Amino acid sequence: MILDGHTHAEPELSIDGLVAAMDQAGVGRAVLIGAAQEPVGPINRFGPPIFHACMRVPALRMPVYRIARSTMHQLPTPDNAVVFAASLTYPDRFLPYVFVNPLHPGAYDELDRWVAHGARGLKLHLWFHRYRLPEAIPILQRASDAGLPVLAHLGFGPAEDVEIVLDRVPKLRLILAHAGIPHLERLWRLPRVLFDVAAPQLVSRGMIRRLLDAVGPGRVVFGSDAPIGIRARGGTYRYDPPPLPSRCFGETLASVLD
Repeated sequence: MILDGHTHAEPELSIDGLVAAMDQAGVGRAVLIGAAQEPVGPINRFGPPIFHACMRVPALRMPVYRIARSTMHQLPTPDNAVVFAASLTYPDRFLPYVFVNPLHPGAYDELDRWVAHGARGLKLHLWFHRYRLPEAIPILQRASDAGLPVLAHLGFGPAEDVEIVLDRVPKLRLILAHAGIPHLERLWRLPRVLFDVAAPQLVSRGMIRRLLDAVGPGRVVFGSDAPIGIRARGGTYRYDPPPLPSRCFGETLASVLD
């Protein structure tokens, strides 16, 4: 059974539509997360190749990363209710993650509320919500105490922020989204961290090969970033997973799920 470690409940594709795409691809279960931004329009076909090329050049990573963020309209407080409603409708298909913004005054209550409703993980989006990972240490500690893995999309803080957090929260089960952009190989050497490969718009297949060579399949998690990550021609949605060792399609993520 394939386990997709990174999908979103977003208006562009209904939950029923996501399940249909999963069925077509043989994806048995998926981590489901609230939307991080307002609906994203069509993506220029030249955008992803340019982004991929820039990620190969360390000096270009941060400037391009900032430009990419400026093209999207972030949601300051993600909607978790739709995620947990979907997990009730499809209890055998979705693993609901609670998504919070630690800068929002209600973040801790939001986390506690959805942990009580069966949250299987925590999502943080530093790129959109504009904070550094050490600023989230209190909520990371709370997630760790609850036995939840944390999926984090990094922002503009230095790579050393990840090491600080791992030292301060020693039992933290941390997964970095999109191969750990923008720092990539500077973080691949950290032995406690897992990496997902979600979103072909952000993570090229060449980057995935380099990641696998650096960390091995035991630390790589398949994720699609659906619905955006499974967009296909003609306004349809279809999985096109990258070539990965079988372990990456479920076993790696299952090893950190409580």
